[in-house]
Amino acid sequence: MTTLAGAQGVSGAALEIDHVSKRYAVGARHGWLRRRRAGDEIWALRDVNVRLEPGESVGLIGHNGAGKTTVLRLLAGITRPTRGHVRTRGRLASLINLGAGFHPELTGRENIFLNGVILGLSRREVKTRFDEIVEFADLGAYLETPLKRYSSGMYARLGFAVAAHVDPDVLLVDEVLSVGDVAFQDRSIRKMVGGGDDVPANHLARSRRHPPGGTDS
Repeated sequence: MTTLAGAQGVSGAALEIDHVSKRYAVGARHGWLRRRRAGDEIWALRDVNVRLEPGESVGLIGHNGAGKTTVLRLLAGITRPTRGHVRTRGRLASLINLGAGFHPELTGRENIFLNGVILGLSRREVKTRFDEIVEFADLGAYLETPLKRYSSGMYARLGFAVAAHVDPDVLLVDEVLSVGDVAFQDRSIRKMVGGGDDVPANHLARSRRHPPGGTDS
């Protein structure tokens, strides 16, 4: 993945996927079975093109296995394309896997600092944003509780609260918000699209499961 030079406000795409294909090998990987047949691979993506300008939001719609999460993983730099190029600009924050970047033995408070630093903030910057993160996550007394005792919804609230408050130029969100309650989902969507008076519009790539029997759009 290539990071485009320049900061927010500089002209150019916030992110770009240029003729990207992604292939995964399947089947045996060891010993005398190492040699694969042509059918021992799957193409999760073929010749995909996406360009997101600053301030735009994009939703990815498709059936399970269509490659939505693969696109987000490529943009986040978790995996690399088999063919083509992926480019992003500025600070990128992602919420793809529930619990990623957190330690289950640490408290919510400690994990806010841990995850904030992982996402590129200094401890001083995390401290400055701390109260806003806590208020948005709405964890109450669980702030001082180890994450191993959190429900999946609490994990999602904390993860999104941290990711959204690092002021990313690009915010990638998969279906992890679906585990939260409706009120939190609504607040999260407003946060992502800049619905609040003091919230800047961030770039967004969000994965959604397509309803059964529908068609992609």
